[in-house]
Amino acid sequence: MEVEKQHSEAIEHVNNSNELQREDTIAAHGFAVESEELPAGYWRSPYFIGTFLAIGMNLAVSDFIIWLALVYTIGLAVGLLLVGRLSDIFGRRWFFIGGTILGLIGAIIAATAKTIPVLIGGQTLVGLSACTGYSYSFISGEIVPVRHRFIANAIIFIFSLPTAGFGAAISTSLITKTGPGWSLYPWTDPKTISFIVVGFLSLVALFLYETLVDLKEPLLPMHIFRTKGFTPAMLSLSLGASVYYSQAIIWPQMAASVYGNGRTSWVGIVSCLVGVGITVGEIIGGTFVSTNVHRKYQCITVISLGTLLLGLMAVCTPETPGTAMGIVFIATIFVGWNEALVLPICTIVITDQQEIGTAAGIAGSSRSAISTVASTIYSVVLATRVGKTIPAQVPAAVIKAGLPATSVLDYMTAIAAGGSPKLLAAVKGLTPQVLVAGGKAYQHAYMDAYRTIFLVSIAFGGLAIIVSFFIADIDKLMTRSVAATLQGRKGDEETVGEKYHRKHIEETHL
Repeated sequence: MEVEKQHSEAIEHVNNSNELQREDTIAAHGFAVESEELPAGYWRSPYFIGTFLAIGMNLAVSDFIIWLALVYTIGLAVGLLLVGRLSDIFGRRWFFIGGTILGLIGAIIAATAKTIPVLIGGQTLVGLSACTGYSYSFISGEIVPVRHRFIANAIIFIFSLPTAGFGAAISTSLITKTGPGWSLYPWTDPKTISFIVVGFLSLVALFLYETLVDLKEPLLPMHIFRTKGFTPAMLSLSLGASVYYSQAIIWPQMAASVYGNGRTSWVGIVSCLVGVGITVGEIIGGTFVSTNVHRKYQCITVISLGTLLLGLMAVCTPETPGTAMGIVFIATIFVGWNEALVLPICTIVITDQQEIGTAAGIAGSSRSAISTVASTIYSVVLATRVGKTIPAQVPAAVIKAGLPATSVLDYMTAIAAGGSPKLLAAVKGLTPQVLVAGGKAYQHAYMDAYRTIFLVSIAFGGLAIIVSFFIADIDKLMTRSVAATLQGRKGDEETVGEKYHRKHIEETHL
């Protein structure tokens, strides 16, 4: 017992000494080793390469399903904090194995679902399991030197490029076959309001409990929020994602209803622009940030450009599909670039690198929670606007084209049900000229509704720009220190991290 006590005191002394030597920096201790201390061939070892591949494949599977429902982001909001914090305490491995199994079960349930409630249940499990995949930021970050965390994330995102497109194609298929479902549970419905109120009160209760109760291992350590630079980076991540989701949700619908003209395959391909754009942005951002260009100014610049471009989507019309596609693709690249910057910053600025999972979990949960709120706002605004623009524009247009006023209701009912030839044939007085006029009227009515969403996204982007000015300068923190080392097979005498601490303990006692 005396030896263990001396060992603990020695480690504490080393950490305290390191902290005193780094008073001019934000992060101070919690690293396992300096990269120079690692054995030859460590970065090429099967353990390191295998871990990196596992992280990438896990993220790729998660990204495949991100488009299906808001319950996915809610699952991330709940699960990321739990995975990050608990895996800091108990270790990563079994959380990630368990998460993968949970995702498999959820996928099977969702794939075989016969009803919407069962599909939602399966998707909830998938969302919770995806927390392990979206924990890439601290898994890849802690096994490489701090200065390489950005480029490590960029490499990981290469794995998600192929699946980013499939998710959009699936979303478009669902929209074109089932409709956007705007009539389900309007925001004034008691069910909707009760969930919002209960959810908000639960969040307030969680923060009060974690703040006021003296907990030995808090789920949500409040000192992380007081760390210089963490909260602005977390908010920039969350608000930037909220800008992104204005397109992730709206663009596939807009492509189908404004520009599709019945071309389902074309819509599926075009809908990939948002997913591919943000992934490309994350790869570019993670690579470019390794240069000497100041990271804080990069954050301000890219989120400003992303917000500006998405706001400019409001000038697009049904006659400008090329312009709309170009703007949305470039805009989401800038939003992805911002995310590639601020997420690693959340893990770099913390004072104890042994809490890297907790920090990334808090940031990821905030991102998902705020994005879910933003997505709900977009959906409510869009439903309200569509409920006004279509009745105001479509009936007048088809009557002017020659459709009898008594047939307007039948025509709009047939269109709402899918507009099949059989349904349209039952509409009295319908002519090819009326169909053309009605199609254009619907396109313009939808476009007017979508313009409102683009303007609403400016509000979230503007807040992201403001908080970006408060992001910390991390240049001094870009060291060669590694937060965690990979262990060999069971029975190895000593890990690299243990050797590192033993060496510094011995040097301290000399």
